[in-house]
Amino acid sequence: MWLYHFLLGLDLKGLFLFIFVFILIADFLKNRNPPNYPPGPTALPVVGNFFSMDSKHPHKYFTKLAEVYGNVFSIRLGSEKMVVASGYKMVKEAIVNQAENFVDRPYDPVTDRFYSGNTGGLFMSNGEIWKRQRRFALSTLRTFGLGKSTIEQSICEEVRHLQEEIEKEKGAPFSPAGLFNNAVSNIICQLVMGKRFEYSNHKFQMLLKYLSELLWLEGSIWTLLYQSFPTVMRHVPGAHNKMFSHFNTILDFISEEVKSHKKDLDHSNPRDYIDTFIIEMEKHKESDLGFTETNLALCSLDLFLAGTETTSTTLLWALVYLIKYPDIQEKVHAEIDEVIGQTRQPAMADRPNLPYTDAVIHEIQRMGNIVPLNGLRMAAKDTTLGGYFIPKGTTLMPMLTSVLFDKTEWETPDSFNPGHFLDAEGKFVKREALLPFSAGKRVCLGEGLAKMELFLFLVGLLQKFSFSIPDGVELSTEGITGTTRVPHPFKVYAKDPPNFPPGPPALPLLGNVFNIESKQPHIYLTKLADVYGNVFCIRLGRHKTVFVSGWKMVKEALVTQADNFVDRPYSPMVTRIYSGNSAGLFFSNGNVWRRQRRFAMATLRTFGLAKSYMEQSICEESHHLQEAMEKEKGEPFDPVPLLNNAVANIICQIVFGRRFDYSDHNFQSMLKNLTEMAYLEGSVWALLYDAFPALMKCLPGPHNGIFSNSKSLESSIRREIERHKLDLDPSNPRDYIDTFLIEEKHDRNSQLGFDDGNLVLCCLDLFLAGSETTSKTLQWGLIYLIKNPHIQDKVHAEIDRVIGQTHQPTMADKPNLPYTDAVIHEIQRMGNIVPLNGFRVAAKDTTLGGYFIPKGTSVMPNLTSVLFDKNEWETPDTFNPEHFLDAEGKFVRRDAFLPFSAGKRACLGEGLARMELFLFFVTLLQKFHFSTLDGVELRTEGITGATRTPHPFKIYAKAR
Repeated sequence: MWLYHFLLGLDLKGLFLFIFVFILIADFLKNRNPPNYPPGPTALPVVGNFFSMDSKHPHKYFTKLAEVYGNVFSIRLGSEKMVVASGYKMVKEAIVNQAENFVDRPYDPVTDRFYSGNTGGLFMSNGEIWKRQRRFALSTLRTFGLGKSTIEQSICEEVRHLQEEIEKEKGAPFSPAGLFNNAVSNIICQLVMGKRFEYSNHKFQMLLKYLSELLWLEGSIWTLLYQSFPTVMRHVPGAHNKMFSHFNTILDFISEEVKSHKKDLDHSNPRDYIDTFIIEMEKHKESDLGFTETNLALCSLDLFLAGTETTSTTLLWALVYLIKYPDIQEKVHAEIDEVIGQTRQPAMADRPNLPYTDAVIHEIQRMGNIVPLNGLRMAAKDTTLGGYFIPKGTTLMPMLTSVLFDKTEWETPDSFNPGHFLDAEGKFVKREALLPFSAGKRVCLGEGLAKMELFLFLVGLLQKFSFSIPDGVELSTEGITGTTRVPHPFKVYAKDPPNFPPGPPALPLLGNVFNIESKQPHIYLTKLADVYGNVFCIRLGRHKTVFVSGWKMVKEALVTQADNFVDRPYSPMVTRIYSGNSAGLFFSNGNVWRRQRRFAMATLRTFGLAKSYMEQSICEESHHLQEAMEKEKGEPFDPVPLLNNAVANIICQIVFGRRFDYSDHNFQSMLKNLTEMAYLEGSVWALLYDAFPALMKCLPGPHNGIFSNSKSLESSIRREIERHKLDLDPSNPRDYIDTFLIEEKHDRNSQLGFDDGNLVLCCLDLFLAGSETTSKTLQWGLIYLIKNPHIQDKVHAEIDRVIGQTHQPTMADKPNLPYTDAVIHEIQRMGNIVPLNGFRVAAKDTTLGGYFIPKGTSVMPNLTSVLFDKNEWETPDTFNPEHFLDAEGKFVRRDAFLPFSAGKRACLGEGLARMELFLFFVTLLQKFHFSTLDGVELRTEGITGATRTPHPFKIYAKAR
């Protein structure tokens, strides 16, 4: 009575105040936490933490809360409390170590309305029904091929259908989402319904559309509102109502399939999951294990839903990340080409041989974060988690995002890094903290199927296509979060992007490989520039390479856009030579390349590069070379071995700390291996190997000599390194090897290439570059001086006038020998020692000559086109020292003179090579007059490999 009289005595304001206070007290009493309950943010009365949440990305909100409250915390949505487990260790503790405690699903108003209070299908059922239905589903799916070759064949067939659909786009931009949904859905449809659907089936397309919308709405703020305030939301208009209508539409479709199966069911020969379930229903008419027609429709719907959306969405994320990281896409292409080739159908048996591709797929699953939260669990009894008390009946959310991005488990959690799944040798390694399919007793029952689909679909697509996006488009990795996390809509090209450089028509699979003039590829490429312009594209196998011609365009690529074109692309040949290591000086990239190049430059300077000490060494070697030529006593001889010996001894003194006698057998063997390797590396055999590595690896041919020669050279260099280790004095390094070994001890863990393996490769690179190019230039010098005796006479005369025949030439004489200097430069131009150049790769989307060059494109600057550019040289095809002389006979530099390339990858030994060329030439011409055998015509066309070598020839060296 007192309450009645109390309320009568209140005015309206007082009544509202009383109701408000009453609600606060009731809310407090109802939602009081027990002792030692997980902490969490302060909740508002009635609504809880609902309005604090990030409605677009709730997993980000939960991640921030974990940083504040720890890996076990609580939140309130309306009147419903929820405990969130975060981080790999805590999620594993909940769903693996305490699997029995957290196996059941809590009550959910949305699910209850979906399933109309029935047994809850496969995903939302509990207890014995769930256990029996899960076992039945796994057993039945295995019967119809899950984990067997039959389902592998079905996936491969669907891959072919998908490839055909993509080819129908004819290179135009298209949205891959619909095609991926259709392809992936067809796999689960064959298991559940016994059939696949054509991509043109309108009804099926609408069904897939409803499925995508349903999954987005299920994970949206509308579902949270419905779960928090079901009584209110049931009567409120909004997007949540579409969720239920879509669900019913899909359920009706499945129910029709069930009825259709019933009509022609053969009990002795079930075709699929539905048939098997119907037969099982007849055995369990009296049981309560969920074998009812209603639950058949719900279970089929769950399989259809889960078997479509997650895998399809992962494939979409795969395109996003592979397009954003084209260098990674290129490496995957190369590995697939090497292991499978472009014609054979991929198989699951290939997976162990594709470790990089496998690592990329796993990293896509991690970064894609397809199910950012997880299915809710419920505590079966009072328990503890992370030291906190969890009462029986508490809802638990094991947050998968926190596992996939756990900073204590992943080296670079926020970066796309396939290295997370590779060891130091490039082998695939499993990571326990990769849980895209959840874990424990509720782990996704289709995990095996999904892994098979992801591998076969992705490898099948990347075997046939390169994916890119329209110019100016930036793909977002933020995603749209529902039950699954889906990329924002995007379109892709499955061919060259628009405004890509033109080029000659290419044959299927082979490309333009067999159009290339095998003996003189630079001439073929020069002809193509005349037809297609200074920026054009050719295909070597499946790999497209953009060639850049002419001084202005090469300068644009190498100098003006130096940062865009500084790195090397992936090469199967190089990878095999360098065994996947840091790739020495010439083929390394990034910080390793920068650090190693700086170190090499500094070390070479320390040991005489650009100093008088090195000048003295070259002069001494010139005397040895003169003596060797004098021993020929005026008889015709092959100058190549002598020139190779002399030039190689200069770099050997810097790298190995010693010179070799010209009669040293091991030294001669090294030079022979070096010459053969340099020729083969630039031959058509190397192009064939890079285009078709899987095939060429198994075939006999000269290309195998590349690898045998490199191994022989590496063995010789290793012996030198071991010799150095025996008497290394850290306080007094003698050469490059000593200095590297000392640096190796300081930078052992720096990952900047300071290890014995990379020391061998760096020495090999220095030995190759420091021997081959300068020796070849001296050989061409003899040829052009013999072919132009009047020019040789003028050089003799200038040397005699300035230095005489007894004084030792020095670099200080160079300014006083302008004609000789001009002749040496013209020899370098006409000799055209490196007719092409090292491949480069575009670091980002850019343009060249008005054409679009996507990030990751291989680019080859054609140095021949610079040295013979008709716009830069008065008589480009004629040996004419006047190119480097002004009207007064003074030496002039020419911008278009690039025998050492240009930009950030310009030859690091350019200064040494210039010094060698000048001192060797002047010393030889000071002492000898060179001629050839009577009636012999020396050829200038050359033998083209990595360097351009004269055809074998003999000469007379007559003392002056």
